Amino acid sequence: MEASANTKPVTGKFEKIAYGVFVLAGIYFLFTKDYSNAVVFWGLAPIFEPFNAKIPFGKRPLYQRIWLITHVVITLIGFGLLIAR
Repeated sequence: MEASANTKPVTGKFEKIAYGVFVLAGIYFLFTKDYSNAVVFWGLAPIFEPFNAKIPFGKRPLYQRIWLITHVVITLIGFGLLIAR
């Protein structure tokens, strides 16, 4: 007997909202000087990618690639600063 899963296709609106919430929470924690939580929220935000995830990274528009790379760099810098403390 084989189990089947009936899933609905995701429209992308949830991902954009969740991504925005995680980025804003990370910014909030930066302003409150809670850097560990800021790094966690910024590190988890790309899970909810705001762009079309079906397009390979190399074929995305330039602004999307720049934003995603910038996002990762900011997260890594924050992580590095936490370790250096």
